[in-house]
Amino acid sequence: MGFPDTCIPLPPGASDEEIGELCRGYTAQLRSHIEAEKKKLETNEPSLTRTRYDGTIKTACQIYQEHPNSAFNYNISDTTRRGYLADLKVIIESVGHRRVKNCTVLDVQAWYREWRKGVEYIDDGERWFGPERIARAHNAVAMVRTVLRFMAALRHADCKLLAEELAKIQFEREGAREQELTYQQVRDFVRAAGEMVDKGLISRDRALYLSIATAAQFELMLRQGDIIGKWQKRKEGAKFPAGIALLHTDNETWAGFFTWEKIPGWRWRTRTSKSKYRAAVEFDLQIYDLLFPLLEQVPMEERTGAIIKGELGQPIRYRTFVKAFRKIAQVAKIPDEVWSMDARAGGAGEADDAGVDTTLISAGLTHTNVTTTGRYLRNRAKKKIVTIAEARKQARAGGENGGNDDGA
Repeated sequence: MGFPDTCIPLPPGASDEEIGELCRGYTAQLRSHIEAEKKKLETNEPSLTRTRYDGTIKTACQIYQEHPNSAFNYNISDTTRRGYLADLKVIIESVGHRRVKNCTVLDVQAWYREWRKGVEYIDDGERWFGPERIARAHNAVAMVRTVLRFMAALRHADCKLLAEELAKIQFEREGAREQELTYQQVRDFVRAAGEMVDKGLISRDRALYLSIATAAQFELMLRQGDIIGKWQKRKEGAKFPAGIALLHTDNETWAGFFTWEKIPGWRWRTRTSKSKYRAAVEFDLQIYDLLFPLLEQVPMEERTGAIIKGELGQPIRYRTFVKAFRKIAQVAKIPDEVWSMDARAGGAGEADDAGVDTTLISAGLTHTNVTTTGRYLRNRAKKKIVTIAEARKQARAGGENGGNDDGA
């Protein structure tokens, strides 16, 4: 009937009297558990999950996924849910058999170290590991915390204890990205897309839409999702930000702001994901000399619905966009470690290099906290180092010119 301890080890050095006392105590716990389960059956108390908690990490993870009141089942995007599922898979496959009451902070720290290790390779009998997977380990530990807190909310004392102990512990997370997609790289991308069309390697539409999306992220300093929108499973009663455009299919819904209908006179007023779709910003698309000529190339008959389209004239999907971007980026000789999403940081960096005030850049990025903007100005630290070095050189030169031979 779901008693958590299917096997209880007894102290090897205990006397018969001590063993008898332990057995009677454990038997009393078992009987109490059985009575509680019988009462549930008698009152026909419905279970909200298919899985019964047996004290293990695995069942805790499964209940978190199944419970209707879990955050896993509401208020998150399909992309976020896929990330959660990947984290849960790591946890269940590696430590799912462990009992929560027997786990300590030291155990979780050991899990983090294992999850952080790079992928193991064996080549010609030689064993080596790939780069450390810090993000994987940090995300998995974050999910352990989330599951434990949820189970604590369901009043499982073992989960509450471990969750409280972990609350005081920090785990290293992956550093902020340092890559930027620069103005020259965006131009190279657009040029490469055109060359691929001429060689029959990509369709004209695909090349143009990918170019518009990349230029828009760079010029407008917006997130990828703000430009291409998002597909998600269709749900009855789903809520969307005010003013967003929707396209429904049998099983899915696309939601996005970057549509032809929303740019009358080439002026685009939109809400952004960074502001949780609360604050609106307005762009005059005609002033962006990298983006606007690309928009003008779209035939009039295609200027309906989502601006960035994929197959069959529907809004492009994230995976399709990422794969197609990388193919063109490789032809443009853009390093693999530079992603499409880095165009936003590239635009911010260009503004910083041009001497634009940080508060204005922050407003352009729709940040509510100027401190957040610093993460996008990825060349600023390098410029500070150069400035310091130059100042020190000038100070030395001044000292040498103004000094005398009698000094110590």
